[in-house]
Amino acid sequence: MIVQCPECRSKIRLQESDQGDRVVKYLCNKCQRIVRIDLVMDELKSSSSSGSFEALDIKKKILIADDTKLIREVASQVLQEAGFTVIMAEDGEQALEQIRDEHPDLVLMDLLMPRMTGFDVLREVKRQDRLKDTLFLVMSSVYKKNVMKFLHQVGVQGFLDKENLRDSLLFRVKTILQEASPH
Repeated sequence: MIVQCPECRSKIRLQESDQGDRVVKYLCNKCQRIVRIDLVMDELKSSSSSGSFEALDIKKKILIADDTKLIREVASQVLQEAGFTVIMAEDGEQALEQIRDEHPDLVLMDLLMPRMTGFDVLREVKRQDRLKDTLFLVMSSVYKKNVMKFLHQVGVQGFLDKENLRDSLLFRVKTILQEASPH
């Protein structure tokens, strides 16, 4: 697979990654930096798609960002039982770091978290070219019209009431990922 260094844009030929991770660490020979290569975003498309990361059947990675441990545990259990890889963050700063480092396929995020709110995470992600297309399913216990308007403006894919988490989470996640899929 041929990818581009996200820092210096030089071409890199990667050997097959047997871990199934979308993001891999790599020491670029040209710029001499350790970079995080996103095998979807940084792959140089060629006429042969046989080595393409997107052609592989890899588990989708979901980031659960919520300051309530019970919510993280319930969501994680539902998603892992459905075959998703789950990573977690307990505050907004951790969430932003995980988004930058792991490039999850979808972020399930609370709006009111310590250290950095979900609103701030959304604003920061949408400002960064490498992250701006990140998919978000926002969850909250509070429904306000102005909040929904903001979420719509920043391109959030959906809103989930925490009260219905166990009942509707899996359906909402699968729907969002299917709608975003290039096939």
